[in-house]
Amino acid sequence: MSELQWRMPQPDESPQATLRDGLTVADVAEALDRDERLQLRAHSDLLLLVVAETDALVLVRVLLVRNDDSFVWRVHNARVASAADGEQWTQRGDQR
Repeated sequence: MSELQWRMPQPDESPQATLRDGLTVADVAEALDRDERLQLRAHSDLLLLVVAETDALVLVRVLLVRNDDSFVWRVHNARVASAADGEQWTQRGDQR
């Protein structure tokens, strides 16, 4: 993968993105705009999971979706990463 093309859902789009654990759109943007080498990514054709740190060193887990005909990912939900997510994120360098 390369630079991530993503967006938040439009106000009239369903479902709206669910941001948990006090996360903001800015937190999501920081995590998704990180260099790919600083992210853990797992994906299928229509789902993308990204785990990355924010500037405040909060590890964030973001699930994105897209339609068959779109190359732009849409944020579905985001939350603070679990301990298991953190362990996988820490080991991401070993997978390259």
